Amino acid sequence: MSRGFRSLVGIVALISAVLFTAVAAGQYWFLSHQLRQQTTDDLKTMSEDLRDDIAFSDAWNLEGYRRITSAPEIYFVLTSNGTLVDLHGYQGMLPKVSFPFRFEYDRPFQFTSDIGEKWNLYVHRLRDGLVILGVREAMTPPNINERFAKSAARFGSSAADATKTPERAIDEAFDFAIIDSDGTLRWGISGIPLKTAAPNIPDRAMLTPVQLLNGNLYSSFIEPVTSKSGQKVGLIRVFEDVTDEQRVLHQSLLFNVIIAVVLWSLTVGAVSMYFKRARPSQISCAQIPFLEESETVEFKSSLRWDYVQQRTTKEAERTVAKAVVGFLNSENGGTLIIGISDRKEVLGLDLDYLTFKSAKLDLRPTGRKPAARSDRDVFEQVLRQILINIVGERHCARWIKLRFCSLQGKDICIVTVAPASEPVFLTEEGGGKLYIRVGNSTRPFGVQEALAYAGDRWAAPTLRRFHLRSSAPLPAG
Repeated sequence: MSRGFRSLVGIVALISAVLFTAVAAGQYWFLSHQLRQQTTDDLKTMSEDLRDDIAFSDAWNLEGYRRITSAPEIYFVLTSNGTLVDLHGYQGMLPKVSFPFRFEYDRPFQFTSDIGEKWNLYVHRLRDGLVILGVREAMTPPNINERFAKSAARFGSSAADATKTPERAIDEAFDFAIIDSDGTLRWGISGIPLKTAAPNIPDRAMLTPVQLLNGNLYSSFIEPVTSKSGQKVGLIRVFEDVTDEQRVLHQSLLFNVIIAVVLWSLTVGAVSMYFKRARPSQISCAQIPFLEESETVEFKSSLRWDYVQQRTTKEAERTVAKAVVGFLNSENGGTLIIGISDRKEVLGLDLDYLTFKSAKLDLRPTGRKPAARSDRDVFEQVLRQILINIVGERHCARWIKLRFCSLQGKDICIVTVAPASEPVFLTEEGGGKLYIRVGNSTRPFGVQEALAYAGDRWAAPTLRRFHLRSSAPLPAG
């Protein structure tokens, strides 16, 4: 697979991941917004209907409201001081409740609430709580004591049993509330006059965040009740079970997250593979004796010193330049190791160091001590200038890294070359040539070969630039 094709695959994968993430986020937001809006509309309608039925003016005149039979499935109405006006619902709807009246278990008694309603009440003990039965004085049926006792017996002996008691099993004349020993209202129907903490009444109607109640998820809507003068006198809170909707929303989010994670993982993997192949692996000094010349590794005896002619030559520099250009133009780049012969003999850089000092010295091996750090600096400056003349300073800094190490007491220079993003030419007699690393050697390509190679290596957009440059190659110095 060509580097250009890998780059295209990486770009397509990245675009796909970004687009899917954006679409998934938009889909989730839209779905969440639609569900929220639908829930808000439903709850707002129910709460406004309750507010209109209550029709508060200067007092809680609830006679007409009590005769209305239609109501939401789960709701409560509280006064500003925490008196329960009306309720139908489950555990967790209200803070802990208390009793504004004195009572004896299983003895009927009368009580007038602070909103002026007169009640006949009956409290029945449970093992872990109690049940309160009640009926407003105006609706009191005959034989009330007997009917209280009979209905109370149907709640069982525990709060858990009581909450499982069907409404139809209780005398229809009675309201009731089931309260556990902690003061939590487990279940209630209608307006037993209990007390709870004074509510925080908002200035305007509002949807509250989804909350977990009795194992299910609920949205709720709060509607303030105000007097004609605008004073906040109570609130209505209506609940709706949104467990199924939230489950669908959660599953949609989970599915999109999984797909997004897969796409991003593939993208990161593709990019990692691209850069892993685009950047040759770092070769340590300890690895050098075990390496062989290959498509990505080449040994050079020196930078300037010709061991055959026993002198400094420009041809030695050119062979180094050819090797670097060959790696630049190759798909995977490579590593040039200077100071090692092609027979893997460790020669070091001492003779190159001496050529920087004086061309008149006896340059035969002298067994001198390893070079000082300043010799490495000069060597790097000379080599880097040669390479800058080939590819330019910016590209040299981007694609070529130099470092030194010591092997058998001798300095070695390791040149790591990444594949270039455009063709690099080496000026020679008769024009510029494109050198490519083929196997364990560097060879020049003719025009036709170079055009075909560039089309695969750098893809079509670069091919035209390559063709235009073939008559005006980059100088190699």
